[in-house]
Amino acid sequence: MKRILPILIVCVLTFLSSNLMSREIPFTILHVSDSHSYLLGSGTKNTSLEYTHGGFARLFTLVNNIKGTDTNVLFYHSGDMFTGDLFFNKYLGSIEFEMLSRLGANAIAVGNHEFDLGPQVLYQSMVTGFQNNSIPVLSANLNLAGFPALNNFITPYIIKDYDGVKVGVFGLTFPDPSSNPAPVVISDSILEKAASTVQTLYAQGCNVIVCLSHIGASYDNILASTVPGIHIILGGHDHSLMTQPLFVPNPAGFNTIICHPGDHYDNLGKLKFTYTNGIVNYKSYQAIDVNQSVPEHLRTKLYINSLKEGVISQFGEVYDKTISNASQDISPEWDTQSSFRDSPLGNLVTDAYRDFTGTQISITAKGLMDEKIYSGAIVGNDLFRAIPYGYDNVSGLGFTLVKFSITGFELKRALELIFLTAPDNLSFFPQFSGLKFDYDNSLLPGEKLIQSSMFVIDTAFSLSTNYSVTVNSGLFGALNQLGIQVTEIIPTGKPEYTALAEFTSRFESLNYVSQGRIKEVSITGTGNGITQAKGYKLYNNYPNPFNSETIIKYSLPKNGYVRIKVYDITGRELSTLVNKEQKAGEYSIRFNGNNLSTGVYFYKLETDGFVQTKRFVLIK
Repeated sequence: MKRILPILIVCVLTFLSSNLMSREIPFTILHVSDSHSYLLGSGTKNTSLEYTHGGFARLFTLVNNIKGTDTNVLFYHSGDMFTGDLFFNKYLGSIEFEMLSRLGANAIAVGNHEFDLGPQVLYQSMVTGFQNNSIPVLSANLNLAGFPALNNFITPYIIKDYDGVKVGVFGLTFPDPSSNPAPVVISDSILEKAASTVQTLYAQGCNVIVCLSHIGASYDNILASTVPGIHIILGGHDHSLMTQPLFVPNPAGFNTIICHPGDHYDNLGKLKFTYTNGIVNYKSYQAIDVNQSVPEHLRTKLYINSLKEGVISQFGEVYDKTISNASQDISPEWDTQSSFRDSPLGNLVTDAYRDFTGTQISITAKGLMDEKIYSGAIVGNDLFRAIPYGYDNVSGLGFTLVKFSITGFELKRALELIFLTAPDNLSFFPQFSGLKFDYDNSLLPGEKLIQSSMFVIDTAFSLSTNYSVTVNSGLFGALNQLGIQVTEIIPTGKPEYTALAEFTSRFESLNYVSQGRIKEVSITGTGNGITQAKGYKLYNNYPNPFNSETIIKYSLPKNGYVRIKVYDITGRELSTLVNKEQKAGEYSIRFNGNNLSTGVYFYKLETDGFVQTKRFVLIK
C-alpha cells in the first residue's frame, strides 16, 4: 500500500494538470489610465454644477458589478494619477492610491507624472494611501538605487495564479525629460528592459504576460512587434481611447492585444479572453462609457464630497461659484484640416498672461495645458484643470508667471529650436498672444519660421528689437535649458491659474476659437519657397517610430539626380542614403539606425528642384 500511494498521487496530479490544460479558463481584465486625480468626474456640468461624466463613484459601481458577475476579474491602472486636478494639489496623490486600494486594484503602473514633485512625494503618497491595503506598483525600467525606500512599493513585475493559470504582469514608464525622478533613473532602454522582464516571467512559469505600458500608443506597437511573448498591452500615457483593440503580430507567433482606455475615468476598458491549452483566445472588448446612466456608489460619493471641503479650505470656492460661461468648448486642440495651429484654449491662456503683465508677447506650450473648458458654466476647478502643471510651494497651485526681455534674434532662435521637435511631440508646440507668424514644416531645422510673416501686435517683427514676454515658470525653465538668453527677468509670483481666473471673470460669456495666430503654410503650399513639383513624393517612413530599421519610400515622375540624406535634430548631416541618377518610378530604401541613439531625426529628398523633409523617431 505504501508503494501504491505515491503512484496514485502522481496519477491524480497528472489528471488534474491535464484537466486544467484542456479546460477553457475565462478572464476579464478591467483597466483605466491617465486619471490625473479626476475623482469627481469630468465633462459638462448639471444645474447643480456637478460633473456629468466619469468620476470614481461611478467607476466603483461598474467595477463592483462586473466583479459580481464575471470570473477571474483583474483590475489595473496604467499610470499617471498625479497632476491634473485640485484634488492632487491638496492631497498629493494619496487619496487616489487609497481609493484604488479600496476598489481592489490588482496593480498600478508608474506613470511619468508620478515623479512631477520628486520621488519623496511619491513615496509619502503611497505610505499615506496604502495604510490599510497596499497595491503592487509596477515599472521594469526604473533604477531605484538612489531612493531605495521606493522598493517597499515599486517592483518590476508580479505573478499571480488564477485557476492554475499563472499571469505575469509588468510595468513600463515613459522617460519624460520634463519629469523630476532624480535620484531615481527612468531607463530609456525600454525594449531591452521589457524583453529581459518577459524572459524572467516565462522562466518563472507564467502562462499569460500582461504589460501595463505607460509609454504611448506608437511605442506600444513597437513593443508588441519587437519583444516576443507579450500577450496583452494595457496602454496609457498619451490619453488614447481605443473602442476596439489593435492586434499586432508578435515574434512569438501570436497577435499581441493592445488596448487603451482613454483618460480621467471617462471610460472603463473591459477585455475578455480565455486561456486554453497554452493559447490566449480573445473574446471581446468594450470601452464602457462611464456616463450618467451609471449610478454613483453612495458611500464613495459621500467620502469624495467630504474631501472637497479640504480643497475649498485651501483654494476657495472652486466648485459651486460660477466665474463665467463658455458658449462652446474651449479646446487645447486645433482643427487638423485647417492651416491654423493656434488653439482656442491656447489663445485664452496667453491672452490672460498679457492682460496681467502688459507685455507685448506671451507664450505657453500645448503640453502645458490639459483639459478643455466645456461649454456651459465655468467654475474654478475647470480653469485649473486647463492649466494644472507645476507646483508652487507658496500657493499650492501650479506654475507662476515670469516676465523678461528678449531680442527678436534670440526669440526666433528659441522658436526654431522648439519647432525642431514640436511636430513630432505636440507637447512642445507653442501658443501665443501678441505674436503672429507662418511656418513651413517641410523646411530644414532652423529655417522653418517665415520671418516676413512675423508680426508683434500690428508691427513687423525685427531681429534687432527687444520684446517684453510673459511665460509660466515651467516654460521659462525650458528656455533656460535651451540656452536662450533673456534679460530683465521679473518673477511675478502670480499663479497662472489666478491670472486666468481673474481674466475670465471679467466676461459674462467666453467665445474663444482658433484665429490663425500661427499658420502652417505648407498645408496650402503657399509662401514657403519650396518647389512642389508635380508627381514627386516623399512618403512617411514605416514603421515610425522604429527600433532599428525603417523603410523610406519615394516617387519620381521622371529621370533625375537624386539625393537623400539623414540629419540629426541640430541639422547636422549624418549619412547619405542615395546620391545618384535614377529613372522615373517608385523606390524603397532601408535605413538602419543601430549606430544612433534614441531621438528625433530627419530625412531629406532633393531632386530636380523638388525638396522635401520628413521626420522619424528612433527608439531603442
